[in-house]
Amino acid sequence: MEKVFEPIQINGLTLKNRLVVSAMLSNLVNPDGTASEAYITYHEAKAKGGWGLIITEDYIVAPHVGAGKTLPAIYNAELAASHAKLTERIHAAGGTIFAQIYHAGRETHSGLTGECPVAPSAIKDPTMPEIPRELTKEEIKEMKKEESYAPKVDEITTPEKEKKQKEQQRLEREEKLRKQ
Repeated sequence: MEKVFEPIQINGLTLKNRLVVSAMLSNLVNPDGTASEAYITYHEAKAKGGWGLIITEDYIVAPHVGAGKTLPAIYNAELAASHAKLTERIHAAGGTIFAQIYHAGRETHSGLTGECPVAPSAIKDPTMPEIPRELTKEEIKEMKKEESYAPKVDEITTPEKEKKQKEQQRLEREEKLRKQ
């Protein structure tokens, strides 16, 4: 049982302990999928509570592909910037966070998304009211591009990051002047 509190390295990432909180739907994001203050605070509390790794709920990777109306979204720069603030706050609280990226495929319906669902094949999910439209090879290639956007969230510049970068540059300049 003591090992649960020991650091662990997973594929080059060191976690401070082995406690992982799995993805849970919070319904706390803004209606447009941006991170609300309540959503950020919710996850920040987990980081402050000592979890080694926090896994977020489903982040939709394109418009109209979720199985709910209040899901975080990360398919453009504006959305990603709001979630970069979440990442900054988690890191500042000593936590590590992973985003669960997501496309509902056939497990959604037009009543939720406003569009006919799309999936790799036109096979109906037995729990859903309609048959999804089969994706073309071109659409699948485009989706791969959209999904590849998600890992770049940490590269998004936010006012907080800019402030830290400017402070770091100022300190480096002062250090350089001291050495002269």
